[in-house]
Amino acid sequence: MSAYQLPIIDLRELDDPSTRENFYQKLRFTAREIGFFYLIEHDVSSEQRENLLATTKRFFSLPITEKSKIDMSHSKHFRGYTGSTQENTRNQPDYREQIDIGEELPALSLTEQDPIWFNLQGPNQWPDALPELREQALAWQSAMRATAIKLIKAFLVALELPENSFDPIIADPAQHLLKLIHYPARENSFNGEQGVGAHKDAGILTLLWQDNIGGLQVETDSGWVDVAPLENAFVVNIGEVFELATNGYLRANVHQVVRKQNSVSRYSIAYFITPSVFANEVPLLPLPAYLAKQALGPDSDPLNPLFTNLGKNAIKGRLRSHLSVTRQFYPEEYEQIIKNSNIL
Repeated sequence: MSAYQLPIIDLRELDDPSTRENFYQKLRFTAREIGFFYLIEHDVSSEQRENLLATTKRFFSLPITEKSKIDMSHSKHFRGYTGSTQENTRNQPDYREQIDIGEELPALSLTEQDPIWFNLQGPNQWPDALPELREQALAWQSAMRATAIKLIKAFLVALELPENSFDPIIADPAQHLLKLIHYPARENSFNGEQGVGAHKDAGILTLLWQDNIGGLQVETDSGWVDVAPLENAFVVNIGEVFELATNGYLRANVHQVVRKQNSVSRYSIAYFITPSVFANEVPLLPLPAYLAKQALGPDSDPLNPLFTNLGKNAIKGRLRSHLSVTRQFYPEEYEQIIKNSNIL
């Protein structure tokens, strides 16, 4: 399998009036054709990245007793550490360990009448052994959110829509997720190849930094292709919410991470911008007729539950992926998952 060179989007072109229109054209074409691209000349410094990466590596090198102090099973908000094989994708275990970090906010005061997905807002868990992680991770989130919102507005303008069309679902309080990820070395054929299984991202946009080890693959019309790391570039991909809002004009593509035999450890930093916990529905964007004709689907019926159940769909994914949290804090949903693999 040969490495695939993703299109490269230079963010400086958006800020330059002489190149802005060309930027919009490339963004529109790239997002429709494959839904993945490299983003270069962003505002995140290599120093900021290397500091967070170094702290991330120190965390994953801690004894399991230390890492387990912030185990996700302690958090009804799905925050904290998940050990290798403790998260599932398509009902298969992922061979990666990670820390999930959301916006640092207090939990909402809820009643039995409130939607279950309001539990997605809440505080993070932080390791006492590495107090610097909190400041570094939250600063990274802030920088990523600014870049993601800039891209979201650019996509909308590229589609000849008002740049504020998505404001209702990206409104504060911020709803996003940062994953600090370690894929352990695969030293033999007996432990799994699946770093993370094939999936589409459920949110709006994902900005991923990956180290130089490789393993990310994207599904294309020609099959799976390796996405080679590019120095100082983020890999950006479209999420299902953006795909749905544009009736499939923007493409949320299937991707995975594989752990090749005799590989070494791999690290990545993934940022996902997702709809507000209070957002009720995906806006069906009125594309110009010539763009609407090129949209590939999905079904644009506003009665489609995917349009109106943003929060429900968000927590369904978390409940299914993190069964230890579900068993601990959501026993009724856990029983339904075990019984028939269909919840809510």
